Parts: sequence; structure tokens; C-alpha cells
Amino acid sequence: MNIIKKYSSVDFNSLSVKENEEILNEMRKQVDKIDKQLVELLIRRTSFSLLIGRIKRALSLPTYSPERERDINKKIATYLKKPLNKISLARIYERILDQSRAIQREEALKGNIYNLDE
Repeated sequence: MNIIKKYSSVDFNSLSVKENEEILNEMRKQVDKIDKQLVELLIRRTSFSLLIGRIKRALSLPTYSPERERDINKKIATYLKKPLNKISLARIYERILDQSRAIQREEALKGNIYNLDE
């Protein structure tokens, strides 16, 4: 059963402290699993970003591409579903893109510092 659906209509005020603590622990375990998946996806995305940075350098292109970032923001907005809202998603991606550029610049300054085969 989908754990979110299972608890979405529960009145937590009507439950005992023990019941709420058990549910809280169950929710936190699920969030921990999702966090692990997010980190794995961010690592994968960053690896692609590094390769893109290498290609940009080979083509003498700048790290920052406002047009590309606008395209990304338009595209991710089409994936949006509740309860996440457009502003929150844009802020999350703003940080992801900012850090992708920072890692690309770091690698450009130091040379190919990341072995993507590992």
C-alpha cells in the first residue's frame, strides 16, 4: 500500500504518542531512502554536467548558458505535480544548476580532477 495514501487522511491528534512516534519513524525511514536515491541521481547528473563542461571547453563555450537554463526550467515545470509548487521547484533547480556550474569551473581550473569511471 502506498504509505502516503495510507496516512494522508489520518487525524494524528487522535492517535497515541506511541502510534505517532511509530508513524514518524516509518516516515523518516522512507525519507532516508528517498534522500539516498536523490544523492545517487545528483551524482549521476553531476557526472553528465562535468562531461558537458569538458565539451564546452573543447568548443570554447562559456560555462554559463542562460538560454539552456531557461529551457531546463521550462522543461522541469512540465514535470511538476502537487504538493511541490513551481517556485519551490525553481529554487531547488537554481541551486542544482548553480552547483553544476561551480563544479564545471572547479574542474576547468584544476584540470580533469574527477575520474568518472569510479
